[in-house]
Amino acid sequence: MNTNVIGWVGRYGSKLLAMLKEHDPDRYTSLLFEGTLKEYLLAQDEYISERIWDLTMELAKKNGVNEDLKRRDQLRWVQEVNSYRSIAEEMVLAEYLD
Repeated sequence: MNTNVIGWVGRYGSKLLAMLKEHDPDRYTSLLFEGTLKEYLLAQDEYISERIWDLTMELAKKNGVNEDLKRRDQLRWVQEVNSYRSIAEEMVLAEYLD
């Protein structure tokens, strides 16, 4: 099934959709026929996004990347937060989608 038929389900919802189709086709089919696939994917996309953001902020705080740094050196703050976001995304996706 083409994801365009389902509609927009977000970045992580799309990743989850691909994973379901490949690794858990029974669950995918069940959600599809129940008519709850899009709702499920959107909810999971939101949950994963929030987990990544929370972990990003936790890593940043733990490493001293705070509002003071943001005020003093915005470019460095953005670089650090982006770095922690990449780490958080890898961790959450490995935990959630594998």
